Amino acid sequence: MCATVRMWRWRRNPLRRRSDVMEAWVGLAVGVVMVLGAPVAGWAASDSMRASLDAQNAGRHAASAVLVANAPSAVSTGSDSGTNSAVVQAPARWTGPDGSGHTGSVPVTPGARSGTTTPVWLDSHGRLTDAPLSPSQTAVQADLIGAGAAGGFCLLTLAGQRSIRAQLDRHRASQWEREWAKVGPQWSSGHRA
Repeated sequence: MCATVRMWRWRRNPLRRRSDVMEAWVGLAVGVVMVLGAPVAGWAASDSMRASLDAQNAGRHAASAVLVANAPSAVSTGSDSGTNSAVVQAPARWTGPDGSGHTGSVPVTPGARSGTTTPVWLDSHGRLTDAPLSPSQTAVQADLIGAGAAGGFCLLTLAGQRSIRAQLDRHRASQWEREWAKVGPQWSSGHRA
C-alpha cells in the first residue's frame, strides 16, 4: 500500500489511541495560534518599536555650534597613501534647548576656522547626539523588530508543541511497556514448546 492515509488521527480505527487524538488537536491548535498570534505579535512589536523611535527622534533638536578653536587641518589614517579623514573633532560651544550654554568636541571638516558655525543635533538636555532617523530608517527598524517577534512567536509555539508531543511519546512508551509486560510472557511461552 503506497498511498498514505491522510488525517488518520481523526478517523475511527481500532489502532488509534487517545494520545493520537490529543496530538491531532494540539497540532490544530498550534496551527491556529500561529496563524492568528504571529501577526499580532509582529504588529505589536513593530508598533512599539516605531513609537519608541518616534519618541527618541522627537527629543532631538537641531542647533548650531560655533567653533572656539581651529580644527586640525588633516588627520592621517596611517596608510602609505597619505589619505586624510573627511571629518575631524574640534572644540565648540552651543546653546541647549533650555537656553543653557554647552561646550564640547563636534565633528567638522578638516581645517575649519574658529568662529565657523556647524550644525549639530542635541537631546533634550543639550548634549550632543546623533541625527534623528529618517522615516524610512524608522520603518525598516520597526519592521525588522516586528518580523523577529513574529518569528520568535512561531518558534516558541512550535517548541511548546514539541514539548507536548514528547510528553505524549513518553506516555505512549510507558503504556506500551505496561501492555507488553502483560502480553509478552504469554506470547513468548507459546513459542517455546
